[in-house]
Amino acid sequence: MLAVGEIAPADILPAAQPAVRSRGFKLTRTTEWLIALQFLAVVVPIAFVLLAQMVADARRAAALEASRPLRTLANDARTDYRTFTNGAADAVDTGTLGRQSAEALRSAAEGLQKLAARGSEPALGKASRQVADLATRIGNGATLEKLMGLRAQIAEADRATRTIDEDFELRDAAATRDAVDSARVQKRSVTVALLISLILSVVFVLATRLRLKRRLEADAAIERRRRAELESISIRFGMATRAAHAGVYEVQESDRSVWWSDTMHELYGQATQGFRPTLEGWLELIYAGDRAAAEAAMTGAMREGRPLHSQHRITRNDGSVRHIESVGAVFNDSADGTARLVGIDLDVTDRVVAAAREETLQHQLRDASRQAGMADVATSVLHNVGNVLNSVNISASLVSDSLRRSRVQGLERVAALIKEHESDLGSFVTQDQRGRVLPVYLAELSRQLNSDNQGALRELDSLRNNIDHIKDVVTTQQRYAKLGGFTELTNVTELVEQSVRINCHALERHSMKIEREFAEVPGIVVDRHKVLQVLVNLLRNAIDACRDSGGERVVRIRIEKCGTGVRIAVADNGAGITAENMGRIFTHGFTTKKSGHGFGLHSGALAAKEMGGVLRAESAGAGCGATFVLELPLKPPESSR
Repeated sequence: MLAVGEIAPADILPAAQPAVRSRGFKLTRTTEWLIALQFLAVVVPIAFVLLAQMVADARRAAALEASRPLRTLANDARTDYRTFTNGAADAVDTGTLGRQSAEALRSAAEGLQKLAARGSEPALGKASRQVADLATRIGNGATLEKLMGLRAQIAEADRATRTIDEDFELRDAAATRDAVDSARVQKRSVTVALLISLILSVVFVLATRLRLKRRLEADAAIERRRRAELESISIRFGMATRAAHAGVYEVQESDRSVWWSDTMHELYGQATQGFRPTLEGWLELIYAGDRAAAEAAMTGAMREGRPLHSQHRITRNDGSVRHIESVGAVFNDSADGTARLVGIDLDVTDRVVAAAREETLQHQLRDASRQAGMADVATSVLHNVGNVLNSVNISASLVSDSLRRSRVQGLERVAALIKEHESDLGSFVTQDQRGRVLPVYLAELSRQLNSDNQGALRELDSLRNNIDHIKDVVTTQQRYAKLGGFTELTNVTELVEQSVRINCHALERHSMKIEREFAEVPGIVVDRHKVLQVLVNLLRNAIDACRDSGGERVVRIRIEKCGTGVRIAVADNGAGITAENMGRIFTHGFTTKKSGHGFGLHSGALAAKEMGGVLRAESAGAGCGATFVLELPLKPPESSR
């Protein structure tokens, strides 16, 4: 359990711990290096001496192994030759050389040849050839006379074989002395190596002890500093929890035991001495309607190992109801693996009351805002309907003029003539001057009536479209009041062309030229009538801007892709916008027209923003024309409502 106002070191010094661990790691690595060096100090000298001795022993063993067989061959050759010379001396008495002596000579010759074959030919000199020559010339049963003739060669070969035997004997003795001397050197080397190892071991043991002592002192200093920091943080944490009216708690999952800080007792209005917290007793203090949710939140957090964040009400002993927010985290003990919930309870009553009061104020503010915005909605409706009514008025005037100019009265006169000559209609048509022109007149009258009828139908279609647009404007404003709108996949080019058709009479009346720069763009999901309303206003403004300008009047409409979706630009070569008016062009109520009211661009900018787009103006100044750019996304944003 944690003491009152204390928290775990891992929660207090998350930044300091890596430094301590890093220092400990560094010290450990240094100590390991010292121990390794101490081991090397003991092992390396002895290993070096033993390795050198092994190399020397191997060299001596190889020398002895090579010397012994040669020494044996040389000794055997010398013995065989002595046997031959002894037999030659006996021939003085017998008169001939015995068989054993002759075989001994051949054996001596073969032994010397073997020595020569094993690389000892330089040491043999002429002895091998001399003995071989004697073995060839002296055979079994050689006479004394023949032996006497070869006496000088036999004596010289005897001296040579004796010299060879003595030389190989000296070689073998030298190898033996070298082995004895090497053993003495090895003994001294091992003694020196052990002495050096002992000295280095003492040095490194002392260095390791010094290093460990420094490490222990450093760890002790770090521990003292950490304890001081923990005590300081514990004091500050306790003061902070009291100032914030917060309590700290801990719940063990295994036995459902509970620990409370002093501030927790104060928060729940329970005496520190008189109330011993348990999970059941704690839940009894929670408001009955929130008790089940609070228990489920705590037990679920411990069971699933997830953070706790819940809110409940408590009833204190004085009858007051307080709102408590509980935030905690679950830790697993490394010893037995059981979970424990460590958290903090905050008194958020003031915040809840303030939020309720703010909610009430927000309702009042929304009601006031809705009432204040009704005037803007009505004004926008009148403005948009007024734009369309101009086209309606023009279409109605054209239909009326067409009816006044109609030649339908001539049809009545034709009917009267036909009725008058009903009895002699055939002769009247073929013989009477008026009757002969009657078919021609009827054909011309039919073409004229058909032309008038087609013109009237076009104007009536335009009139019907404009009336539908008026209804859509009113419906759209009604949807605004309901905070919603119907979106659909819309062809941008068709929408622009429809806005041109709505303003076609005004364009023709002011002799304005329309230039189209339409690129291939994808369809967009928007409230098409809202976009149409913005485009109609932009075209109407372009017409008004060019009305008093001289020269050719041009309105250029451009459709293209952009980073956000689709861009529609309406440019004119009219009056332009001054720099001082550029910053106020979209302000509600601002206008430069004598009969304007400043609602069109303002409502258009708001509509573009509601659809997730933007409406902006560009102009080089007065007399340089202006360009209004409407950018719309391919799909409406999620927060468009």
